[in-house]
Amino acid sequence: MLLLLLLLPLLWEGSLSQRLNIQRSVTVQEGMCAHILCTIEDYSTSPYGYSRVHGYWFKKEYYGYRLVATSDPYWTVMEQVQGRFHLLGNPRMNNCSLSITDAQSSDKGTYYFYLSKGDGLYSYLQPELYVNVTGSPNVIQKPDIAIPEVLESRIPVTLNCTFSWACGGNRPFKFSWMGAALSSKSQSSEPPHSSRVSFIPRHQHHGTNLTCQVTLPGGRLSSERTVQLNVSYAVQNVTITMAQGNRTTVFVPGNSSALVVQEGQSLHMLCAANSNPPATLSWILGNQTLASSQPSEDGVLHLDLPHLGPADGGNYTCLAQHPLGSKQAFLRVSVQYSPRIINPSCFWLKEGLFCTCSVQAEPAPSLLWWVEGKPVEDNSSSDTFQVTSTMSESWANSSLRVKVDRVPNITVSCEGKNPQGTHTMLFQLLPDGPTPSHVFPQGMILGVLCGAGATSLLALSLILVKKLRKKSVEAAAAEASRGSQETIQGGPVPQSHFTSCRQSPNPSSSRGWTR
Repeated sequence: MLLLLLLLPLLWEGSLSQRLNIQRSVTVQEGMCAHILCTIEDYSTSPYGYSRVHGYWFKKEYYGYRLVATSDPYWTVMEQVQGRFHLLGNPRMNNCSLSITDAQSSDKGTYYFYLSKGDGLYSYLQPELYVNVTGSPNVIQKPDIAIPEVLESRIPVTLNCTFSWACGGNRPFKFSWMGAALSSKSQSSEPPHSSRVSFIPRHQHHGTNLTCQVTLPGGRLSSERTVQLNVSYAVQNVTITMAQGNRTTVFVPGNSSALVVQEGQSLHMLCAANSNPPATLSWILGNQTLASSQPSEDGVLHLDLPHLGPADGGNYTCLAQHPLGSKQAFLRVSVQYSPRIINPSCFWLKEGLFCTCSVQAEPAPSLLWWVEGKPVEDNSSSDTFQVTSTMSESWANSSLRVKVDRVPNITVSCEGKNPQGTHTMLFQLLPDGPTPSHVFPQGMILGVLCGAGATSLLALSLILVKKLRKKSVEAAAAEASRGSQETIQGGPVPQSHFTSCRQSPNPSSSRGWTR
């Protein structure tokens, strides 16, 4: 073989009548490929008459010629180019085209084509070919990943990565898959130029990257494409954040979440739900929807509660609705306020005096009856007094019966109390005349609503709910108070006057009125 290579210049018989139609110089980047078109022209003798016609591409080295490509199965090419240099054409058909893949810097040089016609003569055909190999390319073609627009959580999916590379030929590429959704880095070599990967996406994979990397034959060049996963998933959690002044609190769903605020304060609450696409959010209090969002928004919903009052207390629900699964979170808001006496009344029955009183407050109030400055025990029953009371959340309801056989000059008060303060309702019965038989139908009950601080009377109002004789009105007004008064005659509840007293939580001043 070596002897033949040294003798090749002596065997150029007939070469002058045969030439190559080929470009004289080719430049290829390192790691890339080149397809060099070549045809044989001007045969002096047609090769079709020979039983064996083979072509040979040699590279000129300083010590001789090295075979790089041939159609002759009995010849072996040099080890450095095996699998990379190919004689694509059929010399019998005048085709001498050469293919170079995964070009290396050592491939740079001059190449010669020889033709064997089976008679033992090797013809050198001009011109020679010069191959120039430059540095690696900065940018090469990227692979393509076929991926659905939306992946559904917990539903298995298979993705395909393809690499259409003109230099690849039939040589397989090495594919590598990388991403948080994959249990481990996956590698495969699936001829010719594609790779598949299967996995189960979950909600935590939404927004993460998945990369397909292709390494070209030879291992020196690689290209990759990265896609971001769009995973649809149901609502994972709902959180409620409360802001009050400079204080911010996050309430964790599932815990017993409660918030205590004072009457008149303001709250800003925010509900956030984690889902894709964003869920429809709603703030609900009782059966009333306070606010709602559209699914296209960013998964948060604000609720402002300025100047909180008793009606603003209750269980606030943030409902996150999603086609794949919904969730909700609760926050109990307790608005604390001082007692308020609602719809008090006192009136005469045949067997004596009957009074009712309801108190609303947060925290839940206590309710105590006072008769002539002395407390009457709750749910007590005696020959003179009978008290019946019930409690329900922020309400206290009670009734008092006083058994008397004539109209006395008597004072009765209903007192509601909690840590926020005290509210007292005073009823005062005034005689209407000297004769008992006229006093019962003509008598009246004077109620005083006292609004007081720790020790002083803040407001005084007088309501007369049955038309009285002028003499009786003057007597009632003189007995009730010496302060400023407003008298209203007529009303639905007969024979009652009342005044409401609000007091501070100081226990030393349990009543806001004096006699």
